[in-house]
Amino acid sequence: MKGLYKLGAVATTVMLSLMVVTTSISADDRGADWTFMIYLDADNNLEPYGITNLEWLEGVGSKSGEVNFVVLMDTLTGPADLLYVENPKSVSIGSEYGFPKEVNMADPAVLEEFVVNAINDYPADKYALILWDHGGGWRGLCWDDTADLLPTGEEDCITMKELRTALVDAKDQTNEVIDVVGFDLCLMAMPEVAYQVRDLADYVVFSEETVPGYGFPYDSIAGDLVANPSMDGEQLSSMIVEDYAEYYSSMAGYCDWTISAFNMTHMDDLKDAVDVLGAELLDGLLVYMNYIQRDLINAQRYYYPYNVDLKGFAMNLCKDSAIADNDLKKAAETVQEVVEAGVSACINGLHNDASYGLAIYVPSTNDGMHSIKDAYAEVPFATETSWYDFVSAFSNWEGRTWGTG
Repeated sequence: MKGLYKLGAVATTVMLSLMVVTTSISADDRGADWTFMIYLDADNNLEPYGITNLEWLEGVGSKSGEVNFVVLMDTLTGPADLLYVENPKSVSIGSEYGFPKEVNMADPAVLEEFVVNAINDYPADKYALILWDHGGGWRGLCWDDTADLLPTGEEDCITMKELRTALVDAKDQTNEVIDVVGFDLCLMAMPEVAYQVRDLADYVVFSEETVPGYGFPYDSIAGDLVANPSMDGEQLSSMIVEDYAEYYSSMAGYCDWTISAFNMTHMDDLKDAVDVLGAELLDGLLVYMNYIQRDLINAQRYYYPYNVDLKGFAMNLCKDSAIADNDLKKAAETVQEVVEAGVSACINGLHNDASYGLAIYVPSTNDGMHSIKDAYAEVPFATETSWYDFVSAFSNWEGRTWGTG
């Protein structure tokens, strides 16, 4: 799977067999309909899947004047290279930027440079950016196994704050809002993540659950986009959702998956709604602690059990006859409405049928994960709403019981 970084994963030693032709291609395709960028961080145990995904793209290739597929790919067995995807082989286009060279894909400056160069060199009417690697929800994305450790001894990744910094700086340099940002990473469908691309993207596509190693089905996605390059951001985001669902639905044994798209025009409403709900939950803890806990436990949860489906939790609060606080129930109802309005597409696997497109962090289980993680204090969505205060109080509530009644 593509998430759960460093939970016992052993780096693969598969040799990279990618063949590229070095050329000094300039942007002959200026004015294309789409430039589709993939930040493909396979400098870890996901390398074989990264190679496969690139091959899928090469099976379609860019279409002159209409669609540009541009990839920054880093692997365990070779330096990174900036590629223009053609059929049947990609073309190296990074010589003026010093590629091929080793880069730290966990460095937000590398992400920023990639986005700026791709947009400047391959301007288009619309842009998509896919972030590809391991993911840990609000905990971060894009680990690089050949990068140096941080001074703390921890492995480097792009944090939520760094993600925003990279994309804000890229927007400042290009004056472009990205039409679709896709997170081909595990467990990223969270308001804590989406909030970091507010005003920087029109739609986001991501998963509440883990993403299988093969990730997005790029052959289908590329083929559909090339066949209909006039599609807009809403259509592309929905198409990615549909292609993903069709791919994993057709594969035996794949039951634990979700995929959803979120319309970022609803981000402010979502923030406000969660802010009010967090405040009401905090106010009601003394009276309703055990019922709140029960409503969380009965909502859909994911590989990280402290990721809880937001709408499902809100629905349970509204239906809970033991909760008599009308303000709390009204806040929960508003969250439901905003999630319904903002999630423009959502399809789930068999084991995740009670998913509605967005999960939120609530450390509430009795499996050793109920203590709030220190790093959550660095997550802007949490600290710029009342959600951090609620979660902190809830996870440290001394009088709680672990039953469901």
